Amino acid sequence: MPAQLDDVSRTVGLVLGRRRVTADQRLVEDLGAESADILNIMVTLEEEYAVRIDEAEMTNVATVRDLHQLLVKTTHGTTNSGPDSPRTA
Repeated sequence: MPAQLDDVSRTVGLVLGRRRVTADQRLVEDLGAESADILNIMVTLEEEYAVRIDEAEMTNVATVRDLHQLLVKTTHGTTNSGPDSPRTA
């Protein structure tokens, strides 16, 4: 099942104990997430969608929408894959 923006917002809200989370809210500045919260959000989404989110990619995530876009990219298999990606044997 592809990740929906509303579902990601809801998950972020549940992890952070917030009732209403919108797509353009910033995780740290607007929602008050700390590094442990962001890790918890990442692990929760990984479990929910059965994916592995690259921690290096998380450094580019500022908003809930950014997180959703990363999750969509990850669930569609474009993270660390493609013709220009290094392959490991």
